[in-house]
Amino acid sequence: MAVISYFPISLPPEAREGFEKNWKSRVGAVDTFPGFISTELLALSDRGEYVVLTRFTDEKAFEAWITSDNFTQGHRGESYANYKDNPFLKSHKLYEVLG
Repeated sequence: MAVISYFPISLPPEAREGFEKNWKSRVGAVDTFPGFISTELLALSDRGEYVVLTRFTDEKAFEAWITSDNFTQGHRGESYANYKDNPFLKSHKLYEVLG
C-alpha cells in the first residue's frame, strides 16, 4: 500500500520566490530512490502556504529515504543531525493511500 508524505510549509513573503526557484532546480535525489513514486509542490494562490506531497510505495521505503545520504544531500542547506530534529518537520504527516 502506498504512502504520502504531507509536509506543509509557511514562509515569509521575502523567502517565497527563492524557495520556489530552489524547488524547480532541486537536485532530484529522491527521483531515483527505491520505492519513490512522485512528488509535488502545492501552493495557495497568494503563496502564503505550501504543501509538499511525496508518494512512496510503502512506509519502509519512505523511512529509508528520510534516513538516507540522498535525503541529506537533497536537503543540504539544513544542518540537523536527524531529520526528526528539524523544527520545520513538526507538522509533517504520513498518510496511507486507501483503495
